[in-house]
Amino acid sequence: MQNRYQAWLESSRWTFALERCQDLLHCLLSGWPRRSRSVLVMGAGSGAFVETLWESGFDVTAQDNDPDFLALARQRLGSRADFVLGAPDHLPFDDCAFDYAVAAGAMEFWSHPEAVLKEMGRLSCSGIIVIFPNAWSLFGLECRLRPKHPLCAVARPLLQSPWQLARLLSAVFGKKRRTWASVLPGPSISWGRKGLRRYINMPRPRLPLGAFAGVRVDFGPLYTGTPLILRASEPAASIK
Repeated sequence: MQNRYQAWLESSRWTFALERCQDLLHCLLSGWPRRSRSVLVMGAGSGAFVETLWESGFDVTAQDNDPDFLALARQRLGSRADFVLGAPDHLPFDDCAFDYAVAAGAMEFWSHPEAVLKEMGRLSCSGIIVIFPNAWSLFGLECRLRPKHPLCAVARPLLQSPWQLARLLSAVFGKKRRTWASVLPGPSISWGRKGLRRYINMPRPRLPLGAFAGVRVDFGPLYTGTPLILRASEPAASIK
């Protein structure tokens, strides 16, 4: 399983999918202010989404319960983020310690998702975002029909139902405002930048229809200004 997962991560289709997932994260972040705001990332993984949030202007703290993944993220981010090793449903922070909490590509590894959502709600003052591989998509259907396909052999056990997540969110947060979006509405064969494939997967459906879906839950009124990206991984080119 680990070897198949590593091969998937190194494939061109996964690279394209990761770019679209980062675009999905930017889309869901659009209603949040960033200057002097803190965010807790649940499941640091390799650090890709942690870096995206740092580049977007947040003060970032990343959690993971796997020391190897946390080391990878620390190697990638260095001193740009803080890191904590611990279980996602019981973290050593006070109530409302962060403005926001984000879980991107982490929910599928939670043993007790309702408990983790409660912990995210406890720790964040203003809202949360959850992004996950979507079972109710063309890619999900592809994996049900072709479970031995190299991509599906890795992804199929991780696919999540947006309707089950919606019920969990209702149980944990009640009627708080939610915003859904998704990316990669086409099957995996269409994931790429060349020809028509690029255009098939450019839309971001406002329903959980794509291979990766996400939901933002806001605990208060939305910010009405224009959030600006405050940081960049590389210096901007001079105009002189």
